[in-house]
Amino acid sequence: MSATGISSEKLSFVDPSPIARRLLWHLFSIGSRRIADADKHESYEKPGAHLFWVQSGEGELQHESGHFQLKAGKKVWLVDMARPRTYVPSPGRHLTIAGFRFGGPGLEFWHQEIKGDQNSEFTLDDFGLVKQTQSELQRLVRRQPVGWEWQVHVVITNILGQLLMSRGLLVSPHAELPPPVVRVLNAISGNPLRDWKAKELAMVGKVSYSGLRALFHKSGQGTIHQHIQRARLDQARLLLTDRRLSVKDVAQQLNFSSEFYFSHFFRHHSGLSPTEFRKHLKG
Repeated sequence: MSATGISSEKLSFVDPSPIARRLLWHLFSIGSRRIADADKHESYEKPGAHLFWVQSGEGELQHESGHFQLKAGKKVWLVDMARPRTYVPSPGRHLTIAGFRFGGPGLEFWHQEIKGDQNSEFTLDDFGLVKQTQSELQRLVRRQPVGWEWQVHVVITNILGQLLMSRGLLVSPHAELPPPVVRVLNAISGNPLRDWKAKELAMVGKVSYSGLRALFHKSGQGTIHQHIQRARLDQARLLLTDRRLSVKDVAQQLNFSSEFYFSHFFRHHSGLSPTEFRKHLKG
């Protein structure tokens, strides 16, 4: 990295544990950087990726696949750190980018599938998810609660799923459904930890809430509320398999106001309390 390329930075560096390096998506650094001059990076010696977006200013990303204009909006960029790259602010301008660098098993296959060597730019309809991802990762790095590296893995998995769906790389079983319904189903599955509200989903579907509700019913998907609850229950089961997380930790991850309300929700929809569910798990 050039010594003069960055005028200021607010980065937190992370030292992943050996098990996280082997099994999970793991962070190397997270935060923002204000770039005043061309900031050149040579090939990283280990597989890694940089997911970032523009907070302010304008510039250009230069790497082997070509040059990409950088400016604030609904776009994010995912670049392969094994390849040289340069972040260049526009003449007379600064460029502030935010994001995180991470690694994980099989990352080279991700780069191949998304064809990042040809196009590292993604457009996301729900850009709020990007900011929420950054905020949640920063919270986990700062506080490091029990099981925090697993939680980092889950959060990164969610945002990577959104990148895949934005390119149509995941074959959807809902291909024949109305586009507003597909957009909402993808949003919920891509971010099951979020406490979705009716108005938010209507905005994602780009229709009125009454129209979205009618489309759900007509397409045989049940109610929107039922689908949200199923997604949250599936995520709750997944998190509960990690015994390093307390029931309270799981409740917080799923944005329940208290452990009591989460336990009531889980028993109502599964027939078991969270503790009883764990007792039935093998091992």
